[in-house]
Amino acid sequence: MSNLASLNNATVSVIPRGAKGHFAKGGPGRPVGSRNRKTTELMNLVRSMGDRAIANLSEALDAKEQWATTLVLKYCLPSSRTQELHGSEPADVRTAFENGDISADEMKTISSGLEKLRAVETLEEFRERLSEIETTLTQQQSR
Repeated sequence: MSNLASLNNATVSVIPRGAKGHFAKGGPGRPVGSRNRKTTELMNLVRSMGDRAIANLSEALDAKEQWATTLVLKYCLPSSRTQELHGSEPADVRTAFENGDISADEMKTISSGLEKLRAVETLEEFRERLSEIETTLTQQQSR
């Protein structure tokens, strides 16, 4: 047993502690924000393998290895599932849901997006109508 461990008990402590017995700031140990030496060494080792790893992955893809294809698709595609719809009308979304091409959550997300797009289109129509009304009013007042 080291001297530090034998002196660090409930009655006598070399390591500074707070009122509740928790370790206090300024005690021994790694400074806040410093990196663990082993972690830094491991990251440097992994970085040095980068070129070889890419070359091996490329070879595995050329050999049509399933794991390599899965890995590339996992990290290259968006995290959500990609699904190509044939049309963007509500009826198209409903058909895709009924056929099992999309889930209920995906249908909800798509429907919400379509609703927002329709609201923007409606707003543009209101702006055009307002512009026409303003033009008509201006013409009537100038007579």
